[in-house]
Amino acid sequence: MTRPAVHLPEEARRQIIDHCRDQLPNEACGLLAVDAGRVVKVYPTDNLDSSPDSYTVPPDDHYRALIDAESHGWTLGGVFHSHPNGTAQMSTTDVAGANEPEWLYVVVGFEGGPDLTAWVIEGMTPREA
Repeated sequence: MTRPAVHLPEEARRQIIDHCRDQLPNEACGLLAVDAGRVVKVYPTDNLDSSPDSYTVPPDDHYRALIDAESHGWTLGGVFHSHPNGTAQMSTTDVAGANEPEWLYVVVGFEGGPDLTAWVIEGMTPREA
């Protein structure tokens, strides 16, 4: 079953790419609030891993984003991260860690980039959103 697309506005794309660029050489990450099929807020977060090869959104940052989103009537509906030395494709590690099946997964690749691609996970298969 194909889910409806989530719109990622240009301003949100810019905020995501800027945060990812600022965090180089490590992976960057953050969360996305969604309302009515549209990303309405970007929550740049720290990367608990401080690593160029992995990311973990800090629980406190996740909680703050959740509280803020819900206070506006939105839902947390996505996550983003970067691949400092790779492409904007979902890796097997990314897919395995995709614990929220309804979320939008955004990857920013800096190999030849920056390049941003949004994904949904259907089963265990990523599909470009």
